[in-house]
Formats: sequence, C-alpha cells, structure tokens
Amino acid sequence: MFKSLALLSSLLVISLPRAFADLAAIHADKLPQETAVLAALDDAKQLEPYSHSWSNAWNYPIPKADVATRLGQDLGFLSLAAKNHPENSELLLLTGLVARYAYNLDVEGSHDTAVRVLDQAQKTAPSDVRVPWFHATLLCQTNQSEAGADEMLSIEDNHPWNQLSVAFWSDYLECATIANMPAHVLRAADHLDKLQAPNSDLRSAVTESTRKRYDAFDPNKQYDPREVWQGVKIGDDIQFTSTTCGVRFLARSDWHVERLEVTKGSCVGLFRTGPYKGTVSSRTPNILLLIQQPTASETMQQFSTKFLKDGTFTPYTPTRCPADPCIALKEDTVGMYKGDGDGHGRIVIFERDQPEFPGLLFELSHALPKLGVNEGPQAFHPGQIHQRIPGKLYYLVLLDTAASIEEPAMKDYDFFLQNLTVE
Repeated sequence: MFKSLALLSSLLVISLPRAFADLAAIHADKLPQETAVLAALDDAKQLEPYSHSWSNAWNYPIPKADVATRLGQDLGFLSLAAKNHPENSELLLLTGLVARYAYNLDVEGSHDTAVRVLDQAQKTAPSDVRVPWFHATLLCQTNQSEAGADEMLSIEDNHPWNQLSVAFWSDYLECATIANMPAHVLRAADHLDKLQAPNSDLRSAVTESTRKRYDAFDPNKQYDPREVWQGVKIGDDIQFTSTTCGVRFLARSDWHVERLEVTKGSCVGLFRTGPYKGTVSSRTPNILLLIQQPTASETMQQFSTKFLKDGTFTPYTPTRCPADPCIALKEDTVGMYKGDGDGHGRIVIFERDQPEFPGLLFELSHALPKLGVNEGPQAFHPGQIHQRIPGKLYYLVLLDTAASIEEPAMKDYDFFLQNLTVE
C-alpha cells in the first residue's frame, strides 16, 4: 500500500545512531497494569532505536528479522488489550506508536492498525497533543510528507515551542527534512539545542547538510530571475515569492511585468497596470517595488530622500503598511501628464531586520516524488537555495499615475499593499 520511506536526503537513508524517544511520552502509570501490556512497553523501548524510522541499510546489533518478530508480537498483545480497554487513550497511543515502529519493519497489517487506533485516540482524547503528533509522524513516514508536515505546523501554531517535547521536535525535524522545508529543519535543530536535547549524530548530519544547501548572496551578481523569483497562479492572480529578497506579493494576471530581477544588490519589481481611460488618452499606472540594503549608517529617512527630488510631497495614511516604522507620502507634480492631469504618486517605505531563520515564512511543505509500483527505495536530493540578502533591508513601494486615472490606480496600489508580505 505504501512504500517504506522515500527520502529527500541520502542522510536519512543511512542508518545512524538515533536519540529519538517517542515512547518516553507514554505514561506507564495510566496504562492497564497488565503484565502483557507493560512487557510490550518495555520491549518496544528496547527496540525503539532500531525502529523509530525506516532504515535502508541495517547496521544494528540485532537482526532485522528478530526486531520485526518482537514488534509484531508486542503489537499483537497491545491490540488485544486495546479491544478490552477501548477508552484507555494511553493504551491507544502506545499501540499506535508500536504499530508505526512495526510498519517501519514491514510487519503486515501494522499501518492499518496505527491509523485505526490513532483515530480512536482522537475521539477519546481530542485535546491531547500527542495524538496529532503521532499521527503527523506516521504520515511523514508513509510517503504523505505534505499532509504530515502541515499537521506538524498546526501543532506548532497552537503550542508554545518550549512546551513541546524534545521527541516532538526530533520528529518535526525529520518530517521537515522529508517535506523539503530547510528553514524549518534549522529552526527545529535550534529548538532542540535550546531544550538541551541529547546529542544525535543524525541531527548533526541533517543540520549540517541543510546549512550547505544555502548559497551566500553575492551583491555583485545579476541573478537569473528564474533563480530568485517563483511565480504561482493563485485564483485569478499570480503570487510572486523571493526568499532572496524576503518578500511575497500578489499581482493581477493582467498586469504587465516590466522588470523582475535581483541585480547589483537590489531587488526590483516593476508592474504596469491598466490601461485606464484618462481625460485625453489611455494611461497605465506603474507600481514599483524596490528592496535594498542600507548603505553604511544610512537611516530609513535618508533612504527615502533619494526618491523625493521632483514634485511636492506630503504625508498620507496608506490602507496598509507591511511593517513599522513606516514612511508614507503622496506626491503632486503639476502638469506632468498634460491633458490627463498632474502626476500623482504614492510612496510607502519601511524596513525589516533579518529574521533568525530566513525563508521560514514562505516555506511550504512538499510531497515526495511519486514512485512506480515496482520501484525500491530511492534518495531524492533537493537543490540549492539562494540565501536572503543579509542584514536589514529597506522596502519601497511606489505608485506613479496621472490624476485623471488616480482612482483605479489607487485600487491597484492598495491591492498590492494589502497582499505584500515581508520577512
């Protein structure tokens, strides 16, 4: 039904010593105090280092067949006990965990058992964080990495990070690796360090490999736009994202892209909207997005003066400014567009410091490539990532339009601001 675990990085296909301890989350005192149940728990704890994740190469001291046999027996005892104690959520969680470990050893029927008992646990303990945690890890280990990672993110969103266990963050790190979410991998590793998690060769290897995926930003390079900008159709609009520039925004599908580039240390996006019927002729407003590092000790106010050379500028309140502090000005240049009116413009300028884990805000989970029915385990090697421009960045969003088409132009400008996200 499922492949054992096709991985995005060859690091996870190699058997490395593991420091995972999901079974430590089970409260033995809440289990039925029956010999078979407690013995299965003890046995599973002994086998956990060999069965927590599927291994392509078996380099453990216990033969794989012996581990599979023992886990199959443990699962049998626990499944029988779960039938006799259907309301004991602790037992259901334990059974689900052992079933997942058995699945990693290809024990027949173990996957279905894991799904069934975890669904049952959800009903008996709907607020217990271990239920979605164990379920998410199961999904990540059964070629459903996208759904599993999204469930992990949901758990994270609803709980303070330092109230989640070391075991959770270890599973989260592995799942983020499989789902090709490198910034989330690095943050999970950082959380584990701050929680003083035991050293792990696997965690160290995965973290180091992830860091090597990031290519340092070169301020003197003109990047191929396809390397640093990604466009995705979202309904009738197009979503543009650049982790290099720390930005994501929406553009209407009928807007014309004049420039979209990263060159000489700056990010530039220039769009022409419309055309709209002016007093004399059709006019096309321009929306400019410019992102730059400050020079030396340049303040945001000093940065803004570069764009205030022509016209009369007065403060105004934008419908939205993506960050504080924010400078917002409107501009009037008399007679700029002749019969179509004065030049009317808007400028919004703000700044953002470099986040601790650049790219995290824009990172989405990915499903693993599909495998053929008869294909064996495979290692998938993800590509390199262009690092965010380091340090503080200044962002400028500018509108240039004629007075006679100011109303539709402002609607486009407000739409851009409303759908602009920066790290």
